[in-house]
Amino acid sequence: MPRPLFISHGAPDVLIKDTPAHRAMQMLGERPTPRAYVVISAHWQSGDLQITASDTPDTIHDFRGFGEKLERFQYPVAGSAEIAGHIATLLNRQGLPVRLNQRRGLDHGSWVPMALVRPQADAPVLQLSLPRQNDSDSVVLGRALTALIDRDIQIIGSGALTHSLADSLPLAETAPVANFAEEFREAVLPALETGDIDAALAWRSVPHAQRNHPTPEHYRPLLVAMAAGGRPGQCLHTSWSRSALAMDIWEF
Repeated sequence: MPRPLFISHGAPDVLIKDTPAHRAMQMLGERPTPRAYVVISAHWQSGDLQITASDTPDTIHDFRGFGEKLERFQYPVAGSAEIAGHIATLLNRQGLPVRLNQRRGLDHGSWVPMALVRPQADAPVLQLSLPRQNDSDSVVLGRALTALIDRDIQIIGSGALTHSLADSLPLAETAPVANFAEEFREAVLPALETGDIDAALAWRSVPHAQRNHPTPEHYRPLLVAMAAGGRPGQCLHTSWSRSALAMDIWEF
């Protein structure tokens, strides 16, 4: 059974840079191929839950400044209207109305890591929107998705364990790790290792929380993955990008 994953997807150029995180995402592709992947990305928030329902989802280039190669990159993966309908029905039965969205494609929080995990694009990839209002809604969503595990569907929360772009993007890939980012990661580590959702929800009380997450959308996919797994986490990879981006990958 494919256990839920949280992937810190970093900057878009992780796709084309030979970094430890790049190689770690590639290694995830060595696992057995699931029936489908469902990605909950920091880059699609909505008030009403939505799921991509196109059999041929577009590659959305929702960034600038990383070069023409990335801005033209296409990830030719299939979606699945059928699986989207099954997931919507599952969530609807649990009191979480979901709208099928036939027009939306995959944003870079989905296709960048997936192009490393499954470069052969041989399994459908669907994207489910992230609840916009509060952290606890991400936990509710994660718990509702647990049933997908037995259906051989890989759940992936795609965000960032730390996400201070102002402190990271101007710097070189191998810049020394920032103390404020490292201290935040160390403080949340026990919650991830034990699978303690309540502790993970208290992240705003952690030192340097506001600096690491000026807005919460990159942390919330972690809550979805934790809640979906419902068990202690295992760190599959940790490294740093541009000083302040923790590139952790966790399995729950």
